[in-house]
Amino acid sequence: MTGVALPRKALLLQVLAVLSSLVPHLGYLPVWLYLMVAFVLGWRWLVYTGHLSFPGRFAKLVAVVLACVGVYTLSGGRISLEGSSAFLISAGVLKLLELATKRDGVVAVFIALFIQASGFLFNQSILYSLQGIGTLILACAAMVATQAATRTGLSSQVPVFSVTAKLLLTALPFMLIVYFLFPRLGPLWSVALQSDSALTGLSERLQPGDISELSQSSEVAFRVTFNGVKPSRSDLYWRAMTLDKHDGDGWDKSVLDAAQLPMPAIIEEATYDYEVIQEATGQAYLFALAGSVSRDRDIELTATRLLRYGRPVYQRIRYDVSAPIEPVIGPAFDSGLRTAPDLYLALPSGANPMIREWARELPSEAGQFAKAFLQFVREQPFYYTLKPPRYGEDDIDQFLFSGRRGFCEHYASAMAFAARAAGIPSRVVAGYQGGEWHPDGYLTVRQYDAHAWVELWDGEHWFRVDPTAAVAPDRIEYGLQRALLEEDTFLEESPLSPHRYTDIGWVNSLRLQLDNINYQWSRWVLAYDGERQKGLLSRWFGIDALVDGLYIIAGSIAGLFVVGALWQWWQQRPEKRTRLLLGWSELRRTAVKKGIKVEEGTAPLSLLAEIEITYPSLVAQCHTARCALIQVYKSEAEEMLERAEKNLARQLQLLNRQLRRVRPGAEATTSGNIQKRPV
Repeated sequence: MTGVALPRKALLLQVLAVLSSLVPHLGYLPVWLYLMVAFVLGWRWLVYTGHLSFPGRFAKLVAVVLACVGVYTLSGGRISLEGSSAFLISAGVLKLLELATKRDGVVAVFIALFIQASGFLFNQSILYSLQGIGTLILACAAMVATQAATRTGLSSQVPVFSVTAKLLLTALPFMLIVYFLFPRLGPLWSVALQSDSALTGLSERLQPGDISELSQSSEVAFRVTFNGVKPSRSDLYWRAMTLDKHDGDGWDKSVLDAAQLPMPAIIEEATYDYEVIQEATGQAYLFALAGSVSRDRDIELTATRLLRYGRPVYQRIRYDVSAPIEPVIGPAFDSGLRTAPDLYLALPSGANPMIREWARELPSEAGQFAKAFLQFVREQPFYYTLKPPRYGEDDIDQFLFSGRRGFCEHYASAMAFAARAAGIPSRVVAGYQGGEWHPDGYLTVRQYDAHAWVELWDGEHWFRVDPTAAVAPDRIEYGLQRALLEEDTFLEESPLSPHRYTDIGWVNSLRLQLDNINYQWSRWVLAYDGERQKGLLSRWFGIDALVDGLYIIAGSIAGLFVVGALWQWWQQRPEKRTRLLLGWSELRRTAVKKGIKVEEGTAPLSLLAEIEITYPSLVAQCHTARCALIQVYKSEAEEMLERAEKNLARQLQLLNRQLRRVRPGAEATTSGNIQKRPV
């Protein structure tokens, strides 16, 4: 039946399924692919209306070649995630040009499902998940309509969406069992696939303007849930990486960030205990407060007292952390000064001579130096801005002594450089500061909370100094939006972002509700990994071994199959009146086999009469069946009707059994051979 033409409903559902599967990919698709979609839809419409025929082999070849050239141009000749997805999308869209038979329809449905699945490589939010469910419904409906198609089309009596709903509801228990109990394997988007579009986040190199550019994004960086006591906003400094090498243009990540140290024991007293759900960064750094430690086996501690994941983070991860309320980052945790004593004093030769000379006049003791530098920033007309001027060669000199307009990375870079010029070991720390407390108690840190500050060595410990707090204290206490209130540059590149309109009550309330939905989705669904599964199996079933869990899965699925089979049997059991119809049908077939001529649509009483005439030995049984039938006609009360129908069914079964046993040779075999008595 693969040559059966597709009916209109099946064709429409297949086109809608393919178009719906494109939604997760809209953010990176090139313009030419949108034009190709419009071209294919236009051609299909003209074929549908009879103005064009299906494309020939040459037209198909040209379309495929052009699509391949476009994909090659998009990926730059490299195998990348976007290029591979664009190739799959091109194949799916071009398939719509030749949709004609059931086989084509089945292929189109599978392509739509593959395109939708590949969309989760780019985004797994709840909105895209709901959109994926919509694509799944359309694809299943298209498959039902395709399989139900015949040479005369699709019967209007086929309930396409009703059948689809039953199929999906039937599959739901199996999906839940597999999701909760099947061993958790890393999803496809956890693989380090090469992507043409970098993940939003901190870079391993810090140059003037990097963080200010990042601050134009309201994407979530991570969310934090504290168990018990919470730190004040001024203590919410989330360390991600240290930068200790300045080459005259910017700061590079420290090589000590990759050095691993033993994870110290967690001190239960006087700690912040919190859980972090971190978005993908494509890098191994994790976000944590100073002095944090973790029990998670995949998390390492670096020589610079940072938390680091065992591999780059290409999917959302969830980890538990503890941090001391009064952290001390000392030599017991940081071997940088012992292994490379000049590492935190090195400066590029000849760069920024003015700040070198100025720093020699500052105190050489770390604490006094910090006070002097911060006082200088407060007393001079410095400005905190997202739009600083572009500084050229000797950019720190230009910023500190003439421009005096900059973002956090400008102030941190200038202070760290000045400290080294004064003989004080220093480093720049990149991470995030602050976040937004949700009414439900968790903290959301976004990309515009990205921040840079300085850590100075006082001879025994590292201590934090944030020069931004001296020029823009509102940035630390209230957040970036408050700090840029006069400049009005907060998320100016995203005028439709709801984060710009937090002063409008209903907009902010709706934003917080949507944010909470995404948070719960991330915490309980997307972050459900192997460790959480082990905990669930242990709490609910007391199971610690994976094999026992597999037995439960097998037993649950087998139980569902048994329940499903019983349900199908119950749904398909014959009704009482249906049993009567089956009884009459069986009697009619038996009569035909016995040589009785029965016309199509013969009434029950006429059928009994023909049996009496042909086989006089069955007159008594036919008379009993006739009386039972008349009793059914006369019954009005439901209870009487039920008894009459039951009696009639029994009499028909008895008559049918006796008719099978009658030997045609014992008496006349057809009504035409019976000699009628003269009246």
